[in-house]
Amino acid sequence: MAEFFSRMNDEYAQKHFPGGSVFANALKTVKQRGIAGIFFFVLFFAAAMYGVIWGIGRTIDFASNGKNDMIGVGIGISVVLGLIALGCFFVLRFMIKGVRQGVGDYIASSAKCSQLSVSEIEEFDRQAFASDCYILKLTAGLDRAFSNATNSDGLLTRDYIYLADTAQTVMRVDSLKACFFTDYTYYITTGNRSRKIHNLAICLIASNGVSVVSDTTEKAGQALMEILKERNGTIDTNEGRVVPEGREFDNYKKRVLETS
Repeated sequence: MAEFFSRMNDEYAQKHFPGGSVFANALKTVKQRGIAGIFFFVLFFAAAMYGVIWGIGRTIDFASNGKNDMIGVGIGISVVLGLIALGCFFVLRFMIKGVRQGVGDYIASSAKCSQLSVSEIEEFDRQAFASDCYILKLTAGLDRAFSNATNSDGLLTRDYIYLADTAQTVMRVDSLKACFFTDYTYYITTGNRSRKIHNLAICLIASNGVSVVSDTTEKAGQALMEILKERNGTIDTNEGRVVPEGREFDNYKKRVLETS
């Protein structure tokens, strides 16, 4: 089990959470990505606006030279580029708002997604730096590099579990109804052929209906099931079997939540 789970220590905390908060670290990562995205969209917006000005200029030129049949083309180009510029503007507003958010905003967002109180999320953040907190390494190698988690490692504190999904979902261990394997698929295209790829994942379902999915290896997932069962014996693990995505997954989740 030590291969997948290690205890929180000062070296790890300072390296991965220099801001003294799990959410400060997530905020830093999102801000870095957001700034890069803003730069891209600013360039795209500027190019679209240049195109609008160019299109208006060409339309005026067509009109002054009596090329009435081309005026509609010029107007059409200007309108399309104007709509693109408008779309970029709204995306930029959204991204800038995200970059300007603080740790408190992320904690509030996590509370909303987790359906927990802000005080519980803050308590999780405190417990995350205690020596009894487990660092969860659910993926390795290329699986780790391409993990869907915003942070490579999850965290298991005295009372909470966090798998570092994009919604920053936090769950109470005593509220967990299920911890089981599932899979999700995507397609990659090479040449003229598409290939379906299956990824193994671990899914947690809480009694409030909140669920979270994170990439995992089989051995790490089994180790997580074992340690969670030790703390909450009522957790359904589907006996280690994989629940396929789609209807079977939905039916399984419904059945688990209906079980008292």
